[in-house]
Amino acid sequence: MLEVAKVVETVLAVDVGATNLRVALFDLGGNILHKEVVRTPTAGDDYTIAREIYRIGNKLLGRISKARLMSIGVGTIGPLDIRKGEVINAPNNPLRRFKLKEPLTRMFNVSTYVVNDCVAAVWGEYLVGIGRGYSNIVYITLSTGIGAGVIVDNHLLLGKNGNAHEVGHIVIDFKRRIRCGCGGLGHWESIASGSAIPRYALLRARKWRGENTDAFKKALAGLLRPEDLFSFWRNGDTFARSIVRDLIEVNAAGIASVINVYDPEVVSVGGSIALKNPDFMKLIFKNVRRYVTNRMPKLTLTPLGDDAVLIGAAYIAMRPPKELLKLQCNS
Repeated sequence: MLEVAKVVETVLAVDVGATNLRVALFDLGGNILHKEVVRTPTAGDDYTIAREIYRIGNKLLGRISKARLMSIGVGTIGPLDIRKGEVINAPNNPLRRFKLKEPLTRMFNVSTYVVNDCVAAVWGEYLVGIGRGYSNIVYITLSTGIGAGVIVDNHLLLGKNGNAHEVGHIVIDFKRRIRCGCGGLGHWESIASGSAIPRYALLRARKWRGENTDAFKKALAGLLRPEDLFSFWRNGDTFARSIVRDLIEVNAAGIASVINVYDPEVVSVGGSIALKNPDFMKLIFKNVRRYVTNRMPKLTLTPLGDDAVLIGAAYIAMRPPKELLKLQCNS
């Protein structure tokens, strides 16, 4: 007898990052079946990113002979208009605004849920990650940008527009008056994010009176990328060590501010800067305590790794939180 191929029920998970666009197909057991990573489009119109997701999604679905798409979950850079499922003023993507929920619902003809990328990640941590068994959890990303997702007393925090967790725009430094990509001044993200480090290093280099090191020369040219900075730091470059000391304190103060506001039991940290530099994160975690009023939570790098947002987005699609269902109608 010929064996009839079994229908595979799937969800499409999407991570729209400032640098990379990740799209993955999951089965309903939470397993990644297929995944593709490309650069996030930075030019086009309101529908460019949705069209790219559609292209990749169809490609992944085509790899399974009888795939049935049940729903879509998207975790995206913000800020958002969560009711419309649109990004409205992204500081780290030149497109600034783009639509996700409406075009993806129309293109794939399934329910689509759109949340901030860190909200997706904290939902994943809560259900299948480091947050299982806890009621108060924060996920923080240190990457091209800085953000957070928050669960308090088992409730996912969203806010009126879906931006209750934009912790990267906490004011950390009111003296230096560094302008953030969003237009604000002295924000955590404007100093310590991956996109900000070259600008911050340039500012410091212009006032540097120490050795004329390799890191200093790169910084003065505006070319000191995060990966260069941490390499120089590990090799003992005095200018790099000075910058990293600042970043340790800025990130410690930022994480402590989040702890003081939300009183979590667990803080999970992800994003490229955190995951690629565990030695740096260890020093940050050590310094957080000096700024914290509340009882210290467990501080850890996310066990979900680079897939934290994708995994969270898959569970947003499979088990959408009640707080989100009130805001996004998929009828």
